Amino acid sequence: MIISVQQLLVFLLILARIAGIMAQAPILSSRSFPTVAKTAFAIWTAILLWFVTPVNPTLPDSLLAFILALVSELVIGLVIGFICNIIFLALQSAGEIMDLQMGLSVASSLDPVFGSVISVIGRLTFYTAMIIFISANGHHLILSAFHQSFTVLPVGKLANFTSPNLVLQMINLGSTLWLTAIMLAAPVVLLVFLSDFTFGIVSRVAPQVNVFMLGFQVKPSLGLLGFMMSLPFIVKYINKLIEIIAQELVLFANTVK
Repeated sequence: MIISVQQLLVFLLILARIAGIMAQAPILSSRSFPTVAKTAFAIWTAILLWFVTPVNPTLPDSLLAFILALVSELVIGLVIGFICNIIFLALQSAGEIMDLQMGLSVASSLDPVFGSVISVIGRLTFYTAMIIFISANGHHLILSAFHQSFTVLPVGKLANFTSPNLVLQMINLGSTLWLTAIMLAAPVVLLVFLSDFTFGIVSRVAPQVNVFMLGFQVKPSLGLLGFMMSLPFIVKYINKLIEIIAQELVLFANTVK
């Protein structure tokens, strides 16, 4: 079998898009996923889609045009992966807010998986979201979005990243991320606020009680209790977020085509 230059260009463009997804998508972008395995998975996926994906009638005919197409494919993959990663960013942000209110932010440590400093509850919420995401076949959603993206955006077609609607969508995604984080952390924040209010009353009634030291013992337990009580609602909301992500992926593809 003789592979032409045009077919080789198509393969590299497909590989660029899957590389962008694997750099941002949940689970696939994890540092616990070996680099060799990531590379093998990306090449294997690109080979599977090599001769079955729609291709733009006019492929790049110069080095500059090919570089632009390669960057476009990479950015498409990065945005798809980022949209799929919204759940984990929201849950991790909610965990950071809980830790801050519970007084556990001082117990943050470097997590080699994330490559950054992660708090205790932030790590717990992340792995909770990962379990729910996998059980709801969210990883299938990522692969399906990657495959269907070629139907709307054929290989070699430059995406329209200058669209105002794309900017609005990214702003809406950011607002959705923080709104979700605040909503999920609200029960714990409310419980900790009520405990602070109670300690304030106790300090006025009995000034000899060291409410500052007492709060360090009560807040973590109370916050963890609030997190466990709100866990069923978190699971239900994550399933709703997966549906929102699917809608956002369709909207993104239609915006930049």
